[in-house]
Amino acid sequence: MVTGSIRFNLSRNHARRRPDQRLAAAAAVFAWCLGQSAALAQTPFVPDESKYGKRQDGAALNYCVDERDPDFPVAKEIGRAVAQALLLQPKEHPIGQNTVGEDIDNLYRVFLETCDVFLGFKLIPDAYPQWLAITRPYYRTSYVLATTDPGWKSLADMPKSAAIGATIGTSADLRLIQYLQALPADQRWNRFPMGSDEFALQALTRGTVSVALVWGPSFWALQKSDPALAGLRLISLKPLPDSAVGVGATLLANETFLRSNIDDAIASLVADGSIQAILDRNKFPATAAK
Repeated sequence: MVTGSIRFNLSRNHARRRPDQRLAAAAAVFAWCLGQSAALAQTPFVPDESKYGKRQDGAALNYCVDERDPDFPVAKEIGRAVAQALLLQPKEHPIGQNTVGEDIDNLYRVFLETCDVFLGFKLIPDAYPQWLAITRPYYRTSYVLATTDPGWKSLADMPKSAAIGATIGTSADLRLIQYLQALPADQRWNRFPMGSDEFALQALTRGTVSVALVWGPSFWALQKSDPALAGLRLISLKPLPDSAVGVGATLLANETFLRSNIDDAIASLVADGSIQAILDRNKFPATAAK
């Protein structure tokens, strides 16, 4: 997925470190990755870039959606609604596993070849290179805390001897690391870094961890597709801080006129209830961004 979360591959040795060592190591790696943003200021090199010109279908909005994203069905409808609000023909381009990849530089070629705008990005400040622009959000959603325990109402109810499975590299995982580091060592929960939301939820069902900190839309999609997750329930994140994140779209930074018009279209669709209607129709765990 290309939705603004940063991923790391953890070795078995790393996973076996003491909790305090894992916290420090994860924080250091995350800080290093954020420090690479300066290197993303320049437009990525595309050897055959000169062959791409202005698309000739000026009466259409070419919008891309990622088939791997949990909000794929919602993004499709929102893209269509934005195009119609702009009185343009909607042209949807689903992007699959072998097209974008994990390298955000590959996204530049996708824009040159296919997209005017790409939907489904977490709008995290300073997370994207300068050659990309982000729209205003069209919905807001959160990271959630899933558990199998029927008695807990929030993370505060969980014993300190229990473990949290957290998808590494997400903004919620960073806040968790910061919170745990602020506590005395003997008052911290164990944190087990996970490579994906799916892995975190699988660890929860196996009893490896007691709660899983995952992206809300991922939990929604995975629980629908995996019967083994049906018995999981959500509890409050407290005492962790709120994890609400806006989700919107990206486009090339030089498309200032298009960005302005898309922002106006999103604002109109939020104001007239169209975005919320799409979310409600799909029973999607989000609210229209105000």
